[in-house]
Amino acid sequence: EALCQQYFAIRIWGAPATLGTYVLMGYFIGQGLSRRLLLLQLFLNGLNIGLDIVFAGYLDMGAKGIALGTAIAEWSTLFLGLVLVRQHLGLGQPALDLQLSHLPWGELLKGDKVKPVLQANANLMIRTLFLLLGFAVFTDQGARFGDTTLAANHILLQFISFSAFFLDGFAFTCESLAGKALGRRNRPLFLSVVARTTWLAAGTGIILATAIMLFGPALLTVLTDLPAVNSTALNYLPYCAFYVAISFAAFQLDGLFIGTTTTAPLRNASILATSAFLLLIASLTPAWGNAGLWSAFIGFVCLRALFLGAYFRHLLRPLAA
Repeated sequence: EALCQQYFAIRIWGAPATLGTYVLMGYFIGQGLSRRLLLLQLFLNGLNIGLDIVFAGYLDMGAKGIALGTAIAEWSTLFLGLVLVRQHLGLGQPALDLQLSHLPWGELLKGDKVKPVLQANANLMIRTLFLLLGFAVFTDQGARFGDTTLAANHILLQFISFSAFFLDGFAFTCESLAGKALGRRNRPLFLSVVARTTWLAAGTGIILATAIMLFGPALLTVLTDLPAVNSTALNYLPYCAFYVAISFAAFQLDGLFIGTTTTAPLRNASILATSAFLLLIASLTPAWGNAGLWSAFIGFVCLRALFLGAYFRHLLRPLAA
């Protein structure tokens, strides 16, 4: 209990940075700046892994070290993202400042123009908060099984985060092209974009899962020299690989609903999936321990996809022939 409180007390300070980084990532996606988005993700996860190894492994800080390393990585990523956005916008240049001063701010800030934006952002904020809650609960429950399990789970989460780079690429493509197809009321193009990106994402998920099973044991020895952590992570590597293999559906549907600005289902699905995740944890972990936790985590990503999938037919209504 005390260990969990210490972890949470440090980890919670990274939450504002995480939300800010999500905003910057949305900007990069909207502007088609995929390289800067990739740089941001690589920096976040690379720094996170490095600091966790130093603090938890070499300095023997345990759960507090992992929490501190993650929080530092999140704030560092936010500052890097702000620098990248500033560079792209050219802030401080006289020409740009003049353009901004001539924008019709009064028209842009009218209630009927702002309300849909605020509603969409509110829905996405709630969705993100519940997803973050799900991952925080996963980490918190892992901490209850001890420092070794917490560290092992955290390393496996880095495999999942790295895999997300590839799966996010298809989701971003779907997000952009499906939104354009919906705007044009082009049903064949919309369905083609969804089908092609989804098949590519599914194949990539299977390839990534296979790579995790084949090369994961060797990577674990690189990421940690602690035998207990290595052994524990190896035991749950199949759960991690299976999660990656099936997570493509949630990524794709997230991108699809964001791209079409249909944000209420994203909010509802995240609330339902997180609530069900908590019930699964309460049901599975008492008997199965960390295996039950990973099973519940897999159920979490499956339920996100199922709940969003139930809304899919509503997206087709504006495209009815």
